Amino acid sequence: MNFITKYKNYFLISLISLAFGLIRWSFLDREFPLIGWSNLQKKAMKIKELSKQNIGSSIDFSLMKKIVSDEVFPILDARDLESYNEGHIDNAINFDSELLMDGDEENLDKLHKFIQTLSTDRIIVYCWNPDCDRAEILRAFLIDFGISEFNISIYENGWDEWSSFSDELLK
Repeated sequence: MNFITKYKNYFLISLISLAFGLIRWSFLDREFPLIGWSNLQKKAMKIKELSKQNIGSSIDFSLMKKIVSDEVFPILDARDLESYNEGHIDNAINFDSELLMDGDEENLDKLHKFIQTLSTDRIIVYCWNPDCDRAEILRAFLIDFGISEFNISIYENGWDEWSSFSDELLK
């Protein structure tokens, strides 16, 4: 076997391996980009960036804006369903804290299922404004369901501040 034939076989084996690797990659269920970052990697980098800002038990408007735009943490709206349907923060999930207090089985089951599928350790909760206690009530239910109180942040100024900012953008 001469020198050229030997390397020709190596090249052929490498080419076949690459082809099989690409075929296998195309059948994978999870994201596996060949070039660049996957969405999961991007999300992890955004979470790391936000964690450097030391998110505490309450958050302000500028941090909330960043959280909403990055879509890294679940946002829970503690207001009633009618108010939620009239307007809410993007990607927020509604859990009416008054119905939870009344023992509404449907809302309790919905909250329990949400917690079971939770893929992050931080949750953001909001209500109308600092005078509204619904966010605190929902926070208490989350703690009762096993979420650490240190992993729940409240957007204190809530929907009132958020909607006024949204109205200014539309003008």
